[in-house]
Amino acid sequence: MSEAATGVALGYEPPPDLGERRVWIPSGGSHCTGLLSASQRKSMLNAVLEVRPAPDTRLVLLGVEVDGLRAAGRSALRDRIGFLPADGGLLSSLNAWENILLPIGFHRGRRQREVARDVYGMLAGLGADPAALLAMLPERMSPYEKKLTAYVRIALEKPDLVLAEDLQGGLGPGEREAADRFPAAYLERCPAGTFVQLEAASAP
Repeated sequence: MSEAATGVALGYEPPPDLGERRVWIPSGGSHCTGLLSASQRKSMLNAVLEVRPAPDTRLVLLGVEVDGLRAAGRSALRDRIGFLPADGGLLSSLNAWENILLPIGFHRGRRQREVARDVYGMLAGLGADPAALLAMLPERMSPYEKKLTAYVRIALEKPDLVLAEDLQGGLGPGEREAADRFPAAYLERCPAGTFVQLEAASAP
């Protein structure tokens, strides 16, 4: 019998013949998937971000069985998920401030001053110099600064589920310690949310 989807933030059951591991993350708190192969991580992320499972694959997101959802349901579910790519996923032509603002725009009625106060508070709370970082283009950022900028961009929208890809990849010891604070910072902001680290199989 299939396990119930209720209370599950991320459930991924690949076809048995692929030899991939099952991922089943309960709602709430901070979690790690365990080590995933590059191919499984890619296939799972594709399914999650498209809100569409591959054939013979079960996908549960935020307690919802994804298979069979209509387009409106998929879109609504996708809006509740934040994704932090390993490289930050920033646009090279925009500075940190512009990258952070791009997804939300101002069509939601949020004033720029309110957004700026929120962003400055998050960056300062994670030990960054907001004024210096926000003016940087990605080409001038360290790997950690790219991840931090991407994290703030995501956290600003308060998603119910955050997936962080190889959060500590490419970071030095001090930076890894700083990145380790992202889940707690997110949960302080979104107490009912779920933060999931997708760990790479190549990680030490």
